[in-house]
Parts: sequence; C-alpha cells; structure tokens
Amino acid sequence: MAARTPGQAAGPRPQDWTAARARPLPVLSLRHRGDPETRTETWRSLTALVFEWGLATRQTRAIEVHYDAPGGDPALRRFDACLSLPHLETAALVTAQDLAHVPGVRLETIMGHGPFLHRRPAPAESWAGSPSTEGAQPSGSAHTATHRPVWPCYYVYECSPALAAGVPVVTDVYMTLKPAGSSGRPRC
Repeated sequence: MAARTPGQAAGPRPQDWTAARARPLPVLSLRHRGDPETRTETWRSLTALVFEWGLATRQTRAIEVHYDAPGGDPALRRFDACLSLPHLETAALVTAQDLAHVPGVRLETIMGHGPFLHRRPAPAESWAGSPSTEGAQPSGSAHTATHRPVWPCYYVYECSPALAAGVPVVTDVYMTLKPAGSSGRPRC
C-alpha cells in the first residue's frame, strides 16, 4: 500500500461499504481500451450521441464500468462509458440501424446482476484517480461470509464527465459480489 502524505485521508474502511441490491439499468455504452487518462474522448463521443438523439434527460446517469483492477499495463485496461436511458420506452426508440452508425456503441443493461457493495466516496476521490475499492468487505453484512467482491466495479458520476466543469465528481462506487466459490469474473 502506498504511503500517505500528512493530512491525507485513510482509504475506505470495511464499515464504509454496505450491501446493495441489483437494479438493472438500460444504457447506451461505448467501450474504452487503454490508459484511463485518455478516456475523455470516449465520454465526449457518447455524450454527443445521447444529446444528438434527444435521449438525455435530468434522470440520465453517467456510469463507468471498470473491468480490470488497477495495476498492470494501463494499455490493456477496459471500461465502458455508459449513459442511462430513463425509461424502457426510451430504450425502445433506439434501433439497430441507429447503433450501426456509431462504431462501438451498444444498447445494453448494466447492474442487472448482484448483489453489490456500495459506498459514497470522499469528495477528494474523483476522475483524477480511480476511487479506491480498498476494504471492500462490509462488516455485519449478510453477504460477508458467503460472497466476495470481484470486478467489474461501477463508478457513478454527478454528470457525464464530458460535461463536468473541472474534475468530474464520483457520487457512488459499486463492487460486484459473487458467491465465494465462483470464478468471480463475469463475461464482458
């Protein structure tokens, strides 16, 4: 673990995490491969598309789905930039022909499996460095003894990072829970 500078807050503690149920969410998503520092263009492309198609509403949520734990070669990391569609009726308006015009964009449902561990990050945690998943083991949870945290991990933003004034703010972090005996790597 890296040393902390004086006054730097400690990482999340187990009691910061709580168990949360799965809530399937229809989204338009666009895959980003490579160093997370280069992901801004992926968010810009997806955000422009959602506005162009008239699908953005006040209820639209921005979620990054990270498939790979920090560490290793940044060029091999994968995440999906996702913007939620507020209603299934809205999702039904997106046709296969629409999707064919934008390389890589997909209509899918995320967070339909679970349960999850959930926490609200400290204000200092943001886009600049992935929010910590340290301590992702809630004390007193019914899932503590039978499940373990695995990837993917979901970061929910205040708004699309392409629209944020300054550094995008992460409002929620979710870690997938899998039964202790499973392989733990959902298909991506």
